[in-house]
Amino acid sequence: MKLPILCIKNGDLYLTIIMGIIIAFATLTPVEKLPETPGTDKLHHLLAFSVFVLPVSLMRPNRGRVIFLTALILGGAIELIQPYMNRSGEMADFWADAIGAGLGILLGKRIGQIANSR
Repeated sequence: MKLPILCIKNGDLYLTIIMGIIIAFATLTPVEKLPETPGTDKLHHLLAFSVFVLPVSLMRPNRGRVIFLTALILGGAIELIQPYMNRSGEMADFWADAIGAGLGILLGKRIGQIANSR
């Protein structure tokens, strides 16, 4: 079963853009103190970027390189901008973004293979 948004022409792209905006907002909004959330900061980066690439990876498995590069650019830009937004940019966060994007692409392709084999 597909998500309704994925049934819309280019819905995967719209969903990915929306997620990118949410990630950018969440990581670039100045805060006095970060809220307490379960897990580590690196895990949050990994999960966010896995989810970011998932729609395109599901619907366009041959575009893995493009969405991975897009995720790297977004993650890198965020880490470069964060120090100017009263946040701290870290290279380790960038690597967590990259690993998350890679895992999201692999997961999306695998889910797509399973769905298409039925």
